[in-house]
Amino acid sequence: MFSLFGAKPDHPMYDLEEAKRLLDELPQDDALKSLDEITFWLDSIKSAGGFTPELRAAVIMLLDEAGQPRQAELLQRYLDAPHLRDFQGLHLWQGIHAFALALSAAYSASISEYQHTDKRPYELRARMPLVCVRQLQAVSAQMKLELMRYIAVDAATWQLLYEGYRFAETEQCTETMVLAYPGHVIHTSPQRELLHALVLYISSPDTLAADQIEVSYRIAGRLASFFDLSEIADGDFPYQFDLSANAPPHRADKEQAAASVHYFGATKALPALKKIIDQNENDPVWRERRFGSEFTPAGKLTVLKHLMTYWATEPPHRHMARRDINATIEVTRSFRVISQVVTHIDAGHDAEQDADASKKRARIDLTAAPDIEYTTEVWNVADMSASGLGAILTGSQGAWVKIGDLCALKPQNGQQWWVGAIRRLHTEAESKVHVGIELLAKRPASVWLRVIGKGAERASNWETSSGSFAYDYIPVILLPDEQNSYLHATMLMESGRFVVDAIYQMMMGEKSRDIKLTRLLAEGEDYEQAAFEWLT
Repeated sequence: MFSLFGAKPDHPMYDLEEAKRLLDELPQDDALKSLDEITFWLDSIKSAGGFTPELRAAVIMLLDEAGQPRQAELLQRYLDAPHLRDFQGLHLWQGIHAFALALSAAYSASISEYQHTDKRPYELRARMPLVCVRQLQAVSAQMKLELMRYIAVDAATWQLLYEGYRFAETEQCTETMVLAYPGHVIHTSPQRELLHALVLYISSPDTLAADQIEVSYRIAGRLASFFDLSEIADGDFPYQFDLSANAPPHRADKEQAAASVHYFGATKALPALKKIIDQNENDPVWRERRFGSEFTPAGKLTVLKHLMTYWATEPPHRHMARRDINATIEVTRSFRVISQVVTHIDAGHDAEQDADASKKRARIDLTAAPDIEYTTEVWNVADMSASGLGAILTGSQGAWVKIGDLCALKPQNGQQWWVGAIRRLHTEAESKVHVGIELLAKRPASVWLRVIGKGAERASNWETSSGSFAYDYIPVILLPDEQNSYLHATMLMESGRFVVDAIYQMMMGEKSRDIKLTRLLAEGEDYEQAAFEWLT
C-alpha cells in the first residue's frame, strides 16, 4: 500500500526503527503466536511496493533474526513428542514450517529483485553472499522439517535451492565465507549450505526418527567443510544432481552428463566422524556436546554410526526381494509389553530363591513381574521380504509410530509373537502412512539377567530413592541370529541398562550361562540393543 500523496509506502515495516519496535512488542511468553506474526510480516514484505532492494533485504534479515530463537524453541517442543498423528505436535510443526516457507520465499524474492535492478550500491552487493547463505539455509530448514514428517520434498523446493546456488555462481561468491547470524562462530558459504542440504537428503532420513534427523542436520552442518563438490565425475563423488532439473540428488551414473550436472560426496568427513565415534565409545567420561546437549550421548552415537554408513563411497542398498501380499498382522508396542507377550524362558530355582529375598527387600517380585495391560492394532500388510514387511496405516492407526520404535507382531492365524522395529516412514495424502518394519527376530525369548560382574559396581547407581535394588535382575529379550541360533544372538534391554564389559548371568532354567556385554548396537525410545559374548 502507498500513502495518499505517494511520499513513501504505507507499510509498518518501511522504517527499520519502527520494524524493531514492532518486533519488540511481540509476546515474549507465546513463541508460536510470535512466530505466526513474524511469518505474516515475511509474507507481506516480500512483495510490498516502494521498498529499495537494500531496505527489503535489511527488513527480511531483521525478521529472520527475530524468528530464529522462537523457531528453535518450538522445534524442541515438537521433537519432545513428534508423533505423526498427534494434533498438538502437528500444530507446532505447521507453525515452524510456515515460517521456514515464508523465510525461504522472502530471501528468494530479495535475490530475484537484486538480479533485476540496475542500481546495486556497494552495501547491497557486499550483503548478497550473506543473503544467499540465509536463503539456502531457509530452504534447507524447510526440507528438514518435511523430512521429519516423511513428506516427499517437491520440485518447487529443489528449484528454490538450486536457484539460490546458481545465483551464487553468477555472483562468483559460492565460496565466500560469512557468519550466518549474530553470535555464530563458525563461518559458512553458499557452497557449504548447498552441500549441507544435499548430504542431509542422501543420509537416508526416512530411516531416522525426527530427533535423529535434527542431530544429522547439525552434524552435517558442523562437518560441511569436509564435503566436496565437483563438475567432474569421480569415485570420491558418489552422488550427482542437476542444477537445472529441480529434482533430488541420486547415485552418480556413468552416462555423459549435461554441463549443469554436479557431483558431490561426504567421504572426506568419515575420518572426522570416526574420531568422534571412537572418543564417545572409548571414553565413558566424554560427552559430545557440539550437536546439542538435549540429545543423549547414546542417541548421538547411533546417528553418527548411521552417517558413517550412508556417507561412505558405497552406501548400503536394499537387497532383499519384496513380494506384494494382502494380509493383516496384529501389532503392539513398548519393551515391557513385548517382554510379556513373547516366549519366556524360566529363570530357574536359584533366581526364585533370590527373588524371594529381593521381594522382601525391594517389595518387587523379580521373577514374576505383574502383567501389564496393553492394546493391539490390526495393520494391513502390503509387502514382505525375508527381513521385513511394509504396512499401510489409515485413520487413527499407529498414532504412536516413530522411527526406531520397538513393536511385537503376530501374523494372521499365528500363535507366536515376532519382534520388529519401525525403520521407514512415508506420508501420503489422505492421512495414509507407509510403514517399513525390520524383523529383528521371529523366535525371540524373554529372559532375566542377574548382575554378577563389573556392572554390579555400577548397579549401585541404579538404586531407587527408596533404597531398594530394583535392578539386581534385568529383564531382556534375546534375539537369535540369522540361523535362528543363540551363538551370535543379540539382546534388547531397557534404556539406560547397557554398561560395556558388564558381566551377567543369563537365567535359563537350570542351565544359566555367564555373558559379557560388548557393544551398543542401537537404541530406541525405551530400549537398547546390545551385542554380547558367552563366557561359559
